[in-house]
Amino acid sequence: MRKLFLLIVVLFSFIGHAQLSDLHYLPPLKQGQNRQGIDQQAIYLSTPEPTTFTVNAYRGTNATPIATFNISNVTPATYTLGRGDNNITLVDNANTGVVLNNSGLRFESPSGNRFYVNYRGNSAAQAASLTSKGRVAMGQNFKWGGVPNLGTHPSKSNTLGIMATEDNTTITLSGYDAGCEFRVGNNRAGITDNSVTITLDANESFVFETYIGNNRTQAHEDGWIGASIVSDRDIVISNGSINFGRQAGA
Repeated sequence: MRKLFLLIVVLFSFIGHAQLSDLHYLPPLKQGQNRQGIDQQAIYLSTPEPTTFTVNAYRGTNATPIATFNISNVTPATYTLGRGDNNITLVDNANTGVVLNNSGLRFESPSGNRFYVNYRGNSAAQAASLTSKGRVAMGQNFKWGGVPNLGTHPSKSNTLGIMATEDNTTITLSGYDAGCEFRVGNNRAGITDNSVTITLDANESFVFETYIGNNRTQAHEDGWIGASIVSDRDIVISNGSINFGRQAGA
């Protein structure tokens, strides 16, 4: 049975209630094969606040909310997303390795009330849960964390999603194995340089994928671990392995 391991990496913080914020980002990610790692998806909003307040959801750089919710401690909300590669939370090949202005989500409370955001996804034999850390997740220096993703399967990949919070943000990914290749569109080896620098405006995003599939190499299994993501303005990231396998035969 395949298992999914999805990990969010944020600024390390041990402040209590660090996941409670008036602003949350969910950068998009990439699975190796549509609907095989993650199919059905929903986002759950909740708060300890007793008084009802409004939360707006924005897609990419769109300044108009795509959804609005009224929540309190007795009335949480659920936002159901399109299945599989909806190009909001999970992007397809065409939207991988390029600057995106219509992917990723931002949840904001105009009143400043604080709330939780939890993303959940599942497919036939596996599930994932990812909780946004709010404003404490913003930073300028991150590491691509994880563990070796062993084995082969058409949907097996490793992914990093980045969203900018300010215009004209320069971001550099470096420190990965020289054999690591990153997808650009249908070309799984579209980026082969030893470092990658991109520029994003506020709420734009960029998704990296090291695709394993049925032709694994050690560089794609573990060469991305510990890569540095450095920016000159605050960004947020998510990263992990989809259809993670801890054994070569998994």
